[in-house]
Amino acid sequence: MSSVRKPITPKPPRQREKVLVILQEQCKQCGLCVEFCPKNVLCLDMTKYNRKGYHPVDACDIEACVNCEFCERICPDMAIFLADRDEAREAYEKGALEEGTIIPEFEAEKKEAK
Repeated sequence: MSSVRKPITPKPPRQREKVLVILQEQCKQCGLCVEFCPKNVLCLDMTKYNRKGYHPVDACDIEACVNCEFCERICPDMAIFLADRDEAREAYEKGALEEGTIIPEFEAEKKEAK
């Protein structure tokens, strides 16, 4: 057993493998995802309406997301899912997302860059 102490090296920030994708036009404001998210990541955006006339779900605290996929499983309208980070990044940068589709993690990065 060595008596020499190892230096403490901080771990690099954790990066999630998948990103949360929200199809706000498919959301029917049922609130299941908001109610059952274990980390309180999701909330209803009461400032806007989608084409169906509902307040769509949004991510209030995307940093708290742990990719548990619970929102994806509980959403009856399949308006929320997790996508591969690289594929989502490519689509986001090309602008190949459908109208009303948001990727909160990339939106937050975009806001920080400004």
